[in-house]
Amino acid sequence: MPKIEGENFAGERVVLPDAATGKVAVLVFGFTKASKGPTTAWSNKLLADFGTQPEFGLYQLPVLEDVPRLIRGMVIGGIKKGVPENRRDHFVPILQREAELKMFVHYNEPDDAYLVVLSRAGNALALSHGALDDQSHAKVRMEIESALTQK
Repeated sequence: MPKIEGENFAGERVVLPDAATGKVAVLVFGFTKASKGPTTAWSNKLLADFGTQPEFGLYQLPVLEDVPRLIRGMVIGGIKKGVPENRRDHFVPILQREAELKMFVHYNEPDDAYLVVLSRAGNALALSHGALDDQSHAKVRMEIESALTQK
């Protein structure tokens, strides 16, 4: 798992996977504006499933390195407006290492959501991508449940 750094929408510096250590976490990456739909659907579903469990964390990570610097601030501001206050500490725009992240998540469909399930130690346990559907949700949910039962 490559180290990822960014400033969350609460104004704090976040380094992953370090920030998630001790919890089972899901990183939800989006690489295009059109990936907002799938990434939001996955995030909402997994937070509904596990959000009340203190040993679970979810980070939404829009990868914006390819957005031209001239308009990047405007794009980030627009995204931030749509993120509820209670989720801003786990919403981190990523502005670097896009090529490395794409390789890590096996990027092949621009508008998909890309999910990484992390162990409590910060190791990648499972990778998944695509739109939310019953089959993919069951698979990711099973990975998370399994990781939560391991101490």
